[in-house]
Amino acid sequence: MTYDPFRAGRQGFAHMRVVKLKGWQVALVSAAAVALVLTLAVVAAGAFLLLFPAVLIGGLVWRLLARWRGESQSRPQQPGAPRDNIVDAEYVILTDRSRERK
Repeated sequence: MTYDPFRAGRQGFAHMRVVKLKGWQVALVSAAAVALVLTLAVVAAGAFLLLFPAVLIGGLVWRLLARWRGESQSRPQQPGAPRDNIVDAEYVILTDRSRERK
């Protein structure tokens, strides 16, 4: 005879035990949960207050550098100067010959 874990008792597979907590235990768990939520809120607010100005200042510096670099590239190029924005390439068109026959 084999062991069937789903029939391991009178009640079947699930066994449940109900425990009644005392008032001070419920209050302690509730206080710990409230303290944890408040701690996470303070940490998130502190991180926002530290990171928001840093990201804002970094974005402004990035934008100013991009604008400064963009102005130097917008000047007209002299004749005969190499142009970096042209790509010289050869290409071949590949087709499926079976489609052309039909």
